[in-house]
Amino acid sequence: MTHPTREQILQAAARLYADHGFRGTTTRAIAEAAGVNEVTLFRIFGSKETLIVEAMREHGSTMHVGQLPERPVDPHAELAAWATQTRKVLVSMRSMLRQAMCDGEKSPEMSHCVARGADATFDALYAYLGRVQAHGFALRGADLRTASGMLMSAIFHDAVAREFTPHLFPPATTAPGTYARLCLASIGCVAPAAHSMPVERAS
Repeated sequence: MTHPTREQILQAAARLYADHGFRGTTTRAIAEAAGVNEVTLFRIFGSKETLIVEAMREHGSTMHVGQLPERPVDPHAELAAWATQTRKVLVSMRSMLRQAMCDGEKSPEMSHCVARGADATFDALYAYLGRVQAHGFALRGADLRTASGMLMSAIFHDAVAREFTPHLFPPATTAPGTYARLCLASIGCVAPAAHSMPVERAS
């Protein structure tokens, strides 16, 4: 079990890192925010870099997004709900993600921490689209990997960059559903009302 003092330090480091980045986050500030002294901080982690990286591993790489069903029934509703939750989580992590992207060139481990969460989320999405295809909702030869990547990229870009270029995005309230619909359309899974002709389904 994680020692409470260690977890306090990691949480404080993650919060400060999200606001100030690696250079602006001092060990003194972390210690004060965690309610410990700097001696304790260095005794547990050894260095500021080790502490920040560990904070990112614990709090910057885990994306608690919704589960996609094992058996698809309504892919459009299911994927829209998942996309909405995923965007919400990414928005909550936006400051930390931006800082990690800035620090990635100097500290590749920062990029690795972020990538771990993204990889796990991508894998879950890709597996779900495979189930959508296997249950006959999508074209047999559809490129599921590219479709998964496009949806992930759209949600990530929306969550991280919308405030800089808002004119490039659909309304925030409908954007996740729009991205999900376009992802499904790219693999031949169209909304029931939009069916105009049959498509070659997966067997």
